[in-house]
Amino acid sequence: MDTIVLKNRIHSFVEKADERILSIVNSVFENYYNKDIVAFYPDGKPMTREEYKEALLNAEKQIDEGDFLDVEELE
Repeated sequence: MDTIVLKNRIHSFVEKADERILSIVNSVFENYYNKDIVAFYPDGKPMTREEYKEALLNAEKQIDEGDFLDVEELE
């Protein structure tokens, strides 16, 4: 089955789906896209979307707690 036919078929299923099926499909897509490579660690290791979000939350927490260096401290 080629991509266009598959997309049309899935679209047809989604149009007819109830909330339970839509929730399942949504979970599948969220899980799939959370595993996309969106960045890289300084050592070159790939970082998934999920890991990136976690790193951002951690960075925000550090900022909120004052756990950072300002420009003057780096000089």
